[in-house]
Amino acid sequence: MANEENLIPFNERTESEQRQIAQKGGIASGVARRRKRSMKEAADYYLSLPETDRRRVNALLRDEVDNEDIDNQMSVVMGITEAAKRGDARAAGVLLKMLGEETVQEDPAADALEAARKLLGGVDSAID
Repeated sequence: MANEENLIPFNERTESEQRQIAQKGGIASGVARRRKRSMKEAADYYLSLPETDRRRVNALLRDEVDNEDIDNQMSVVMGITEAAKRGDARAAGVLLKMLGEETVQEDPAADALEAARKLLGGVDSAID
């Protein structure tokens, strides 16, 4: 662990030291960005692979999904849909978000706040 007496603030370093530190930060940022992109590509690739669980394949076929469309991504969608049908509100929210039909959830606290604003006649500073 570094001894705080040995630490030199960034603004007290020479211009070349600052440049080197900034360069190292930029390189590290690029590595992190590539890693994230790589993870996204890996997830996309894996989701596009065919589903191998025969029970899930049969369930998807029973739901009249085309054989060529049965992949891991369709299996994930099926799982989220089943959870939503069983009453899982978070799964329903994920499904709606995937469909682009996300609705504003009723927030009792926000409704109470709006009611208080109306009651006070628009005096926001009393609420905030």
